[in-house]
Amino acid sequence: MRYSRGNRASRGRRIAVGVVVVAFIAALGGGGWYWYSLRARAVSPRANVVAVTKTPEPTHMPAKPSPRPETYRLASDEQTAQVAPVPAAATRPASTQPALRPLTTQPVVRPETSQPAPWPTTQPALRPTSAPSTGGGLTAPTDPTAGRASSDARTGNAAIEDARRLHAAGKLLEARERLNTLLKGRLSEAEEGEVRALLTRIADETVFSPRVDPNDPLVASYTVQPGDVLIHIGRKFDVPAEVLMVVNRISNPRALRADQKIKVLRGPFHARIYKSKFRLDVYLGDVFVRSYRVGLGAENGTPEGVWRVKERLENPTYYPSPSAVEKRIIAADDPNNPLGEHWIGLEGIDGEARGREGYGIHGTIEPESIGKAVSLGCIRMHNEDVAFLYKLMLPGKSTVTVLP
Repeated sequence: MRYSRGNRASRGRRIAVGVVVVAFIAALGGGGWYWYSLRARAVSPRANVVAVTKTPEPTHMPAKPSPRPETYRLASDEQTAQVAPVPAAATRPASTQPALRPLTTQPVVRPETSQPAPWPTTQPALRPTSAPSTGGGLTAPTDPTAGRASSDARTGNAAIEDARRLHAAGKLLEARERLNTLLKGRLSEAEEGEVRALLTRIADETVFSPRVDPNDPLVASYTVQPGDVLIHIGRKFDVPAEVLMVVNRISNPRALRADQKIKVLRGPFHARIYKSKFRLDVYLGDVFVRSYRVGLGAENGTPEGVWRVKERLENPTYYPSPSAVEKRIIAADDPNNPLGEHWIGLEGIDGEARGREGYGIHGTIEPESIGKAVSLGCIRMHNEDVAFLYKLMLPGKSTVTVLP
């Protein structure tokens, strides 16, 4: 019993010592491993590596233009042209650089006109009436001489004086008929100017005012039907919607309402150009209503004959003709654009004009050229004059006859 107890006690002490030794070695080994790992990480080239997701830096440079050229339509020949992008070094800042207009908003034309330098406009503008201004700069002129090729001086012609008395008495249609007949006869240049001035004044009172005379064959009263719009009403009477806005003092065509009565004109309007006099006369039917001074083609460059109005464009882009010295395309809104703000495209249908295209009537940045033969064939007008003519001429219906 004693031996066994001693053996058991000795074995217990050995186990206890072994446990202590194992614990000490474990503690010493763990600490060494921890110290070794710290030292290894301190000297390892891959120590303290932190994964960072790199975010792109913000870009402040403008987007580069696409190298693909854009397609534009030439209104004169219905063909397309490839317009290459302008090099970045040649472009101006975005705030000043005019852009070529795409087809959906701005067709371009290839007029037969020269490339003039910019000049200030000196021609007096048509004066607006006391009535409210119509939308988009549409105003009805009341001054019979402003910007027009007419004279209000009296010549003493007895027949003209009789017509004056009829006009003063309010017999406008009688006075107009007599004066229009006189204009077709033999008159001196001064007498023609006097007659044109009186007819212009009567046109302002009978045609371009809201007044409707039931006896006037040139005008009528129209009751707006449900679903009517001005452009469709104009087509019924062969006149553009713009002139109906002028006549009726309409500023917002969308405000047209059913059962509203408006004045309509029995069109179409036509123009006659007298090359030797540098004058363009406007007629409603066969009744004279306006005269304007024009510039024509150099060296008889404006072909005589009958032209039909093919198209009307506002704020056109200038494409130089093959004979133009300056070949640069000039964008709309560029102050150097020689076409001004309005383009009335023509197509020849009779005489020397037959089969010709690319000619037109337009404004100018060279007003001193009006009354001269300096263009490559187009008809130039003062900007305010062509703006009003633009409202009168209906594509496909109106004609322009160029006479010697």
